[in-house]
Amino acid sequence: MYSQKYIEHFSNPKNIGTVENADIVCNVLNTEGGCFDNVDVYVRTENGLIKDFKYKLKACSGTITAFSLLSEVITERTEAGLDSITFEYLDILLGKLPEKKHHSLRLAIEAKEKIKEQLKNKIKGKTI
Repeated sequence: MYSQKYIEHFSNPKNIGTVENADIVCNVLNTEGGCFDNVDVYVRTENGLIKDFKYKLKACSGTITAFSLLSEVITERTEAGLDSITFEYLDILLGKLPEKKHHSLRLAIEAKEKIKEQLKNKIKGKTI
């Protein structure tokens, strides 16, 4: 039912924790029912590039897996580079998740969008 990639990320999630000197911080919460996933995300950027991404969460296996994968694919990207990280992209990398785990991918994409917005504002010199 679950791909080897899914099992690897769930069994040994990557980049859990906080980032020292994070300049982007956001939270996403599943409000769709069922799981009550809650994820805090910490990002450090340099010159418009994501250099470090970590997260702390209380979540189901799908969300743990989605954020572990996101933490690997998001680093070294610019604001524009974030556009290629989509629901479909993450779903393919994880071997096509069952529909009951799609909320986990939506949470990861919601976090990515919040990061993108804060990065855009940071680049423009606005306060976050």
